[in-house]
Amino acid sequence: MNTRNKNEVQVVAKILRVAAKGSKEAEIMDRCKLDSMTVENYLSALTELSLLTVKDDSDMYCQTTEKGLEFLNTYHRLRWLLFGKDNDFMLMRLLEQLKRKENQPPFYVS
Repeated sequence: MNTRNKNEVQVVAKILRVAAKGSKEAEIMDRCKLDSMTVENYLSALTELSLLTVKDDSDMYCQTTEKGLEFLNTYHRLRWLLFGKDNDFMLMRLLEQLKRKENQPPFYVS
């Protein structure tokens, strides 16, 4: 996998993490350090792939879907298997809890 693809997957994972509790486009831009055009492209693609939903078109309030949470879980499991990162293992467990409590994500998922 080339560096560009690796970075794109990391950006997707970061966006989905930020939107797990629900976030506005401006918060996603700020926390992921992306410009508005790039964020719009990612949000459009993630929505098309059903990894993200947009709840209010005027404010661009985004929420990670069940499929998006599964993507994050798989992403962090692979990172843990490949690199043995303890933080990824902890995040996998938190994502499992979030998946079970779809309407009430824990405060520590961001």
